[in-house]
Amino acid sequence: MEGKTVSKVVNQPVLVVTDKKAVPRRFFWYKRWFSVKDVLEQWKDTGRWWDGEREKVFFRLQVKEGGVYELFSDIAQNQWRLYKVYD
Repeated sequence: MEGKTVSKVVNQPVLVVTDKKAVPRRFFWYKRWFSVKDVLEQWKDTGRWWDGEREKVFFRLQVKEGGVYELFSDIAQNQWRLYKVYD
């Protein structure tokens, strides 16, 4: 599997520190802080709107400590979740 990116779905709540534009700058997961080096991608997803799911804002982030992580903000529940970890 050389050259392939593998991701693992985590979907756990995390503590996130954002800037004034609500973009993650740091997050706390698994007993440590991760600092955002770069926002690789940002998008909105309506999810299963027919089941009443609200819009979520996703961020794919590269962190200074190494690695790529995907977070989303569940606006309706005012909660951040770590969705995926990329290897």
